[in-house]
Amino acid sequence: MDYESLIKRVDQKSASILGTAVASVVTLWYLKRTIQRSKEYKTGGSKDIPTPKGQYFYLGHFPYLAPNPGHKMAEWHQELGPIYHIKLGAQDWVSIGDVEAANEIFVTKGRVTSGRPFHTFGSDVHGEGGRGVVFADYGKSWKSARTAILNILSPKSVDSLNDTLQKESEFVVKLMIKDSSEGEVKPLDYTRLMAMNIVLATLFGISGVASIDDPLYKKLIDNLEGCTMHTGITSDVGAYFPFLSFVDFFSGSKQRMRRFVDQTVRPLCGMLINRARESEQDCFIKKLDKIKESLNLDEQSITVLANELMVAGIDTSSLTIAWLIAVLCNHPEWQKKIAEEVDLFIETHGRTPEFSEREALPSCMAVIKEVVRYRPVTFFGLSHKVSEDVVYKDYIIPKGTVLLANNLSMNMDPKLYHEPEKFKPERFLNDNRSMYASSNGSTQTREVFTFGWGRRICPGIYLAENEIFSFCIHLLAKCTIEPALTKSGEKVYPELDKWVEEDGTVVPLPFKARFVQRK
Repeated sequence: MDYESLIKRVDQKSASILGTAVASVVTLWYLKRTIQRSKEYKTGGSKDIPTPKGQYFYLGHFPYLAPNPGHKMAEWHQELGPIYHIKLGAQDWVSIGDVEAANEIFVTKGRVTSGRPFHTFGSDVHGEGGRGVVFADYGKSWKSARTAILNILSPKSVDSLNDTLQKESEFVVKLMIKDSSEGEVKPLDYTRLMAMNIVLATLFGISGVASIDDPLYKKLIDNLEGCTMHTGITSDVGAYFPFLSFVDFFSGSKQRMRRFVDQTVRPLCGMLINRARESEQDCFIKKLDKIKESLNLDEQSITVLANELMVAGIDTSSLTIAWLIAVLCNHPEWQKKIAEEVDLFIETHGRTPEFSEREALPSCMAVIKEVVRYRPVTFFGLSHKVSEDVVYKDYIIPKGTVLLANNLSMNMDPKLYHEPEKFKPERFLNDNRSMYASSNGSTQTREVFTFGWGRRICPGIYLAENEIFSFCIHLLAKCTIEPALTKSGEKVYPELDKWVEEDGTVVPLPFKARFVQRK
C-alpha cells in the first residue's frame, strides 16, 4: 500500500464501520437516532464503575471514539479516574489507565484476566481455531505456544544474535545515506527493510532483501498489511455488533480472510519455513522444531507462530524506529549527545558497542525509553478478557468483560512523569536497565508501559530493544538526521503532534528526511 494513502484508508474505514452500523440500526428502528443517558454499569460491587455520559442506542460509545480513540479514552480517564466502563456495541469494556490498578488487575489477578476475546481473523481463520499466542485464549494450547516463544526469545538466545543485528543495522544505514545523496527519503521504507531482514535472519536463518524494490520485500509488506487490515474493527463487525453479523455474512468478509490466509499467508510462511529447515544457519524455526513435540505443537501451530512473530517483529520495531528518527530530527541536541557517546566508545574499543555495553551510552538508552513513552506505537495493549468476576477495590468487574490497558494514560501520567507531554530523555538518564528488566520487574520502578501486562506481556521486548539500540548506534555513528527541504530551501520537520491511529497502531504522518554522512 502507498504510505501516503494511509490517512485516506483510515477515514474510509471509520466511515465504513460507523456507516454500516448506523444505517442498519436506523433502518430497523424507524430511522430514529436515540441518544440515551449514561446507564450505570451494574456489577454488584459497593460502587458502580464510572461510565462516560451519553451513548448511542446499540452502538454504545463507538461514535465518540472517532477519529482519535486513544486521546478520547485518555480524556475519559482524566474525567472519570483510573478505571471506567464503556459499551462498544453489545460488549462491555473496562479501560484501566492507572499503574497501580493495572498491576492489581492484570498481574495479581492474572489467572482470571489473561483471556482474549474472540476475533474472527486472529482467533479462528488465521489462528486455525485457537493456535498461536497473540489472539489465542488463555489455556493449555496458549501456554504451550507461549513457552515456545519465551524459549526462543530469551535474553540468552537474543544475545547470540548480536552479529546479525549489527550487520543488518549497518547495511540499512549505508543504504539510507546512499539514497539520501540523491534527495530525501521515506524512513519507514528503510526501517521496515531492516526489521524485515532481522526477522528473515533470526526466524528463518536466511539472507535478507537487498532493497525496497525486492519482490520478497513486497510480498512481506502485503502480508503485513493484510494481517493488520483483517484484525481491524471493520473486518469483524459481528464481534462488536452481533445483531449485525449478517453484514459480515453478506459482505463475504470471512471468505476474504480465508482467501488471504490460503493465498498469501500460508504460501509465504510455508516457503520461508522450508528455507529455514534447509538453511545451514541456526534460527528460531529450528529451535521450535526441537521442542515442538514436548509442547504438542503441530505444523499448523508452527505456521501460525511464525507469522505472528514475523508480523509483530516487522510492524512494531519499524514503527518505533520511524518515531525515533522523527523525534531525533526535531531534537538535534540529543543526536549530538548520542553521537559523542558512540564516538568515545569506538575510539576506546575500536568497534561499535553491543547492547550489553549500554551503560557506556546513557543518552542513547534514555532517548530510546523516552521515545517509547512519548510516542508509543500503540495507545492500548491488546485486549484481555475476564474469565471470572474480578474484585478491584469497591468494584466488581463481571465475567466476560473485555479489559484494555490504556498505555497513553499511564505514559502521560503527571504523577509518574514531570511534564509528560514534553520529550525529556533526561528523566531516564540515571537508569540503564533494559526495558525488558523494567517491564518484568517491580511496578514501583517500571519505566514504560507500552509492552503490556502480566501473563500477556510482550515476549519480544528484549529483541526489540536490542534491534532499536543497534540501529540508533549505527545511524548516529555514520550520519546526522536532517529535515527535508522545500524547493526554496526551507526545512520541513517531521510532525510530532499528529499521527494516524491505524488498526491499533500509532503511525507517524508520512514524512521524509535526509541522512547526511558525518565527516
